Amino acid sequence: MQNMDLGDNELKPIKILGAGSFGRVFLCNYRHKYKVCVKRIIVKNPKKEMKIVMHEIYIMSQLRHPHIVHYVRSFVHAGTVNIVMEYAPNGTLHDLIRGSLPNGFTAAEVIHHFCDILMGLEYLHTRHVIHRDLKPANLLVDSNFCIKIGDFGISFINSPNVTHDFAGTILYMAPEIMRCEKFNNKCDIWSLGCLLYEICCGRNPFAHATSRDEVDRLIHSFTRRRLDCSAIRSKYGTMWANLCSSMLVTDVENRISLEKILHWDASLTLYYYRKYFAYSYQK
Repeated sequence: MQNMDLGDNELKPIKILGAGSFGRVFLCNYRHKYKVCVKRIIVKNPKKEMKIVMHEIYIMSQLRHPHIVHYVRSFVHAGTVNIVMEYAPNGTLHDLIRGSLPNGFTAAEVIHHFCDILMGLEYLHTRHVIHRDLKPANLLVDSNFCIKIGDFGISFINSPNVTHDFAGTILYMAPEIMRCEKFNNKCDIWSLGCLLYEICCGRNPFAHATSRDEVDRLIHSFTRRRLDCSAIRSKYGTMWANLCSSMLVTDVENRISLEKILHWDASLTLYYYRKYFAYSYQK
């Protein structure tokens, strides 16, 4: 692996972290100083794909926040686009959730993980960025066990001209996107509700569904058009259960806003702002 040429002398590959239809992700030494992650995207149809890839790079390059994966730079080499970014050595939220079973997270861990995601999402929305694919596999965990939002492949800048588009991961996808209806940044709130449920219960609320149609039928079966969160209530209390059900509301207008989440409960608000004012933006 050390002898593999990524097309940049400052990058020395160590190992492959993952692979997918897009290409591969490498762990590399950067400038002989520290480790970085390199997402190598194989561009098969430049005319169609380059615009999408460059859009992802543009969004990442405009973001700088403790709970957003840090973008370093990008370059083109031998038919590939390579995105150099921060390396998170403790895997993903998916790994943390699996590792917490069968007992699950403590109450202190629940509020810690949730507020990490909430802080990153609040920053994105203030920058008018809709992520659209929030899920455990896209939430990376750094050396201090802080969660950082990554993978902006289908994100976009919120615009009144963009209203309909089917994209994302079915189990975390808001009903309005699933039905190709008009949507806004509240689609991320739905995904956040799915994440909170999974953090508390160890599984996605629609985990037993195997298709888009099955997920849609489950959503239609909601009592009062919102998810039953009694499993959360029995373990973590009414506050978390009611918050989760307020995010997983099928009607966009009645779904809770991010601003109201920040002030949902005094304990949550206090914890959030203590972390907020302890931010360090220096790398």
